[in-house]
Amino acid sequence: MKKTMYMGIALAGLLLTSCFQDLGQDPPFDYPQQPTPPPLGADGQIFYLSFDKDFEEYQSLSEALPTGTPSLTDGKKGKAYTGAKDSYLTFDVANLAAPLGSSMTFAFWYKLNPVPDRAGLLVLAPKTEGKPADKQNNRKAGFRIFREKASAKQRIKANVGNGTADSWLDGGAKADLDPETNAWKYVALVLTEGKAFLYLDGEEVAATNLTRISWDGCDLMSIGSGSPRFNEWNHLSDHSLIDELRIYNKALRAAEIKQLMNK
Repeated sequence: MKKTMYMGIALAGLLLTSCFQDLGQDPPFDYPQQPTPPPLGADGQIFYLSFDKDFEEYQSLSEALPTGTPSLTDGKKGKAYTGAKDSYLTFDVANLAAPLGSSMTFAFWYKLNPVPDRAGLLVLAPKTEGKPADKQNNRKAGFRIFREKASAKQRIKANVGNGTADSWLDGGAKADLDPETNAWKYVALVLTEGKAFLYLDGEEVAATNLTRISWDGCDLMSIGSGSPRFNEWNHLSDHSLIDELRIYNKALRAAEIKQLMNK
């Protein structure tokens, strides 16, 4: 028993000596430092997810968290997010490099997989309190970008909330995607105090009056699905490709959106 006790004391002494040697060594031990997030640029970009290697966001160095089995495949530029059944990413709004404001732009490349025939693309919305997890549909705040079947095509739509009510952006045939062309399209939602705009390839396809976007309760963004905050109408996981997802804390003009397409 005494022998065991003495061995324990000796081992503890060695560990303490080692720790103090680390503190006093010359040169001192170089503990790895956490990388510093890049500064925000004058262009207003506060979020950039390239999907080239993983799901790490560039401006905050925070990870978008996967649910299910989303993957990466060849994209518009480098790699792209590839959706799957019951799969999507979520990003904590608290990790954004700058707060959400009244003038914002959300933009990304999108390559359609029409199955299933409706899905959520990008959603930043509050919880529907008192409703089950599969009946979430609070549209009074935030936004929802989604697609739905339109005859043989798929139509991109959006919905925005001002704190008390919601408004729709439905461009009709101008916002339709043809599954037969299998082409990349550039989707952008622009929010201002007074209006919201939906663009495809830099061309306005829909607009609606919007007094001011409300971000009340909008603490989570989902990528590649309406879940977990916009799923009551089955806008679930999208099996399509998403690439070069960017967020700006200002309202970009059509010409600026077209410049982004060449970035």
